[in-house]
Amino acid sequence: MRTSILLLCLAMGLAATAQHTPLTSQYLFNGLLINPAYAGSRDALAANLTYRQQWVGMDGAPSTQVLSVHSPLKGRKLALGAMLYTDRIGVSRETGLTANCAYRIKFRRGRLAFGLGAGAILAQARWTDVALQDQQDAVYAVDTRGSFRPTFSGGVFYYKKTFFLGASVPFLMGRRFDAEHGRWVATADLRQLQPMITGGYVWSLSRELKLKPSALLRYRAGANVQADLNMNVFFMEHFTAGLSYRTEDALVGMFEVMPTPQWRIGYSYDLGMSKITPYHSGTHELMLQYELGYRIRVKDPRYF
Repeated sequence: MRTSILLLCLAMGLAATAQHTPLTSQYLFNGLLINPAYAGSRDALAANLTYRQQWVGMDGAPSTQVLSVHSPLKGRKLALGAMLYTDRIGVSRETGLTANCAYRIKFRRGRLAFGLGAGAILAQARWTDVALQDQQDAVYAVDTRGSFRPTFSGGVFYYKKTFFLGASVPFLMGRRFDAEHGRWVATADLRQLQPMITGGYVWSLSRELKLKPSALLRYRAGANVQADLNMNVFFMEHFTAGLSYRTEDALVGMFEVMPTPQWRIGYSYDLGMSKITPYHSGTHELMLQYELGYRIRVKDPRYF
């Protein structure tokens, strides 16, 4: 009963603000989720599929699926990308489709990219599925069958072989739901911007062993700054193992295998550390990435 109430409150919160970035643990290889300037950074036509089942064993727990595709264009300064995702929690479901464009220039032995994203989000909620004590409560009497709204994002991303740094704003335009008229309206609410900063570096300990510390900082109004602190170890360019700490939320273990320079297969497990941890069995996430037309250089792989 307690977990059902918690999920209902969370679903209501998402429906009310309807602006949140889908959470994944392996975001470094699905960068379009957090920064449109990531488009083209793999220097290949890259496709990434991620499936995340959060809080296993809890009825109505969040479930996220993400498909992203991006590639530089022939001139190599311009890159395009697209992302489709679904994010479900409790009785609410959000489906988003975005297109991304990045302009890349050479800068200090690396590349500096400026990106913009635009798309649409469909929000739905099956309020009539909620078990109520007061059956006459009008708030839950009708389902939200489909509410569209536009979304815009912006970011900057600098990267070279062993270093990256990015900053992004997933929501350039605020939105709120007008319950009286049953539609979304634009707002100038700066609290919905939710800025993010990412960065990382690769240290070469030997020819077979490398370390990659990285971090992500995100800010949401009304909440503390949340940080993902990561440490990954590369073995012989074919295997990666790592740990991540998400403040006040979870300890994450990750493992990736690269059977060929084009394929990357990843798995992560989140061990919850929040107040609801006793009510679930952790979070599982699978990631599959393929790169087509890559200028394969086995001696010079990409680490992010």
